[in-house]
Amino acid sequence: MHHPHTRTLGIALVVGALLAWSPLASHAGQGPAASPAQAAQTTSTAQGELVDVDAKASTVAIKTSVGNMEFRYDNQTKITGSQSGAAGLATMTGSQVTVQYRKEGSTNFATSIDVKAPDKPAR
Repeated sequence: MHHPHTRTLGIALVVGALLAWSPLASHAGQGPAASPAQAAQTTSTAQGELVDVDAKASTVAIKTSVGNMEFRYDNQTKITGSQSGAAGLATMTGSQVTVQYRKEGSTNFATSIDVKAPDKPAR
């Protein structure tokens, strides 16, 4: 005949083992956190009205819903919607733009600039 406390102890051990294992199961499939180097390469998106282009400084400024933002661009920046690439941006102020960018310190570097053609007025 089994002692009544032996069965309770066995159940307690099984429950304890399951509780000890469950936190590991809840994190299964989650990769390690991004390293600071990976975080620096993360791109963000900003949308707004193109308000200024400085070809000498290779910068564009847009007015977003939260204020003005400035972005540096270079010959690696993909520019779409502008007939003449970066040179054509200066003629497109007032157009809506979407800028994909990455943050490096306090500078926003544009990886792509997509200019939307202004809507033609309805007749």
